[in-house]
Amino acid sequence: ASSGITDTEPTALQQRLVASHSTATLGQEITLAWEFAMQPEWHLYWQNAGDSGLPPELRSSANTVLPLVYPVPEVISIPPVTNYGYKTAVTFTAPYTVPTNLPTGAQTLRFKAEFLYCKDVCLPGTATLELPLTIGTTSTANPAFKPVQNLPQAIQGVTASRNGLAATLSLPHSAAGYYFAPSTEGVLEDSAPQTVTGNQLNIKLDNQAPSLPATLKGLLLKDGQGYSLETPLPLGAAPNTQVGLSAAFLFALLSAFLAGLILNLMPCVLPVLSLKVLSLVKHHTGPARIRHAMAYTAGVVGSFWVFAAVIFVLQLGGASVGWGFHLQQPLVVAGLTLLMMAVALNFFGVFELGHALTRLAGSGNDDNLLGSASTGALAVLVATPCTVPFMGGALGYALTQTLAASFAVFTLLGLGMALPFLLLALYPAALKRLPKPGQWMVTFKHALGWPMLATALWLAFVYNSLTSQIATFALLGLALLLALGLWLYGQKSTLLRGCLLAAVVSLGIFGLARLNQPTSSNWQVWAPAAVAEAQAAGRPVFIDFTADWCLTCKVTEATVLNTSAAQALFTEKNVTLFKADWTKQDATITAELAKHGRKGVPLYVLYLPNQATPQVLPQLLSVGVLAEALNSQ
Repeated sequence: ASSGITDTEPTALQQRLVASHSTATLGQEITLAWEFAMQPEWHLYWQNAGDSGLPPELRSSANTVLPLVYPVPEVISIPPVTNYGYKTAVTFTAPYTVPTNLPTGAQTLRFKAEFLYCKDVCLPGTATLELPLTIGTTSTANPAFKPVQNLPQAIQGVTASRNGLAATLSLPHSAAGYYFAPSTEGVLEDSAPQTVTGNQLNIKLDNQAPSLPATLKGLLLKDGQGYSLETPLPLGAAPNTQVGLSAAFLFALLSAFLAGLILNLMPCVLPVLSLKVLSLVKHHTGPARIRHAMAYTAGVVGSFWVFAAVIFVLQLGGASVGWGFHLQQPLVVAGLTLLMMAVALNFFGVFELGHALTRLAGSGNDDNLLGSASTGALAVLVATPCTVPFMGGALGYALTQTLAASFAVFTLLGLGMALPFLLLALYPAALKRLPKPGQWMVTFKHALGWPMLATALWLAFVYNSLTSQIATFALLGLALLLALGLWLYGQKSTLLRGCLLAAVVSLGIFGLARLNQPTSSNWQVWAPAAVAEAQAAGRPVFIDFTADWCLTCKVTEATVLNTSAAQALFTEKNVTLFKADWTKQDATITAELAKHGRKGVPLYVLYLPNQATPQVLPQLLSVGVLAEALNSQ
């Protein structure tokens, strides 16, 4: 076998591909051995690379990813990073079905290899591996093929339980010398120490994972051997609810208080704090300032309590959530984006929505304490993306302790965040230096709108990273409609215009929810050879000729092709899906478009078995059109 490695250290490793058979029949399943030999200090990665790295990947000429079988890895610790991988040499194996469209005789099959290998630096490696194979009427074993050694062994009698993020593996014998490596990333804090207590191995789950696993899967490693583990991970008995005044607890409280103070200086919080500054400017005299400061504090602390309670409930249900978990939800981010933009337009004087948004800004009459509390809640809501000094340790402690301890830590975090405004209310000497109310306050209010727009821009960026280009375009379009609606409402504030504005926003949010359907992972990269191979196997083939800048393409993909109904239809009909991406100029795709009489995208082509001519489907596609075309064979 030969390889062509494209990287800067081609001598760091050698590799080859060996088949279990030198002669095979069409459609026969054989085993491939992907062998690596590395220079000292270089390493490759396991299926779960750990804190960093990527597992290797092997693809056939049809661009199909082959399922690799991994030998037992070792723990590669480079503090503060912990990885799982292989040093010196390793062989991966994979099952492979010989294509049915190959001619008989000696053939050379090509496979694409991608891997990451590291020493002091990490380098991406790519190679084209050639596999000689003779196609005949009988099969012959290949003497050069060597079965993989040191595969994981079975182990019985291991159970698991957890309290919060602390999990325990109970072995039928002493746990001394064992180490648990999860089979997928996002399960453990890989760099956290694993401790032994008798027959129990204590591990720490990842507080950044979207959810805690219901089943714990992975390997128990000891003395170079690996033992496959798969066991339920139930929630253990409730821990003691008393909060002891331990040194760790007191340090967590102090850290939380300091983190709350520092949060006031963070870019994600400053724009919203401008709301409270505006309130203080308007109410910097009289006893109302103390009531407003207390209401603001109640809004901040109460919001932190809500976060603590929601996180605790979700963790009881098996989810692994932490600080800022709500900003992982696209619709929440979209709603915050529109809210920030609406507040900015209100500051600019585009509209006055009664006193609703001015309450949020803390303006209005002196008794509007709900507005100050709302400002505190909004400040906490947008503060969650920020992580400041002292916060990581405090929240890490809170999220692994009892509900009472978590509430105490979150309370100190809220008090630290609200303290500056409490001090200004109790000691208003600094506010007395402000000039008397006048036109400057209007200019000041207008200026505060720009940080709100900057926050909306940042939230739109977060939304784009959570969704897709077409969903982000839809959000920006909804923002434009909202701005137009607020402007019209500002021209003449009527109940009808208000109801129409609410309807537009509601329909827009519903549309965003539809666009946020998960994208199907069943698409393969289009290549003529891959299409021919799928056709030779007797399967229908559907090709989506698309581009990122094609709005029609993206709308169709989001509302038709990637919906559960279309994907279920494709699965039922055993359709092979290909995507031809024309975002960048591609001569091969251009020629294929011309072949079907097109000069641009979208183009949807369906090849049915036993039909010489493909079907070109309408550009305005629907699930019904797909079903009719697939049922016509």
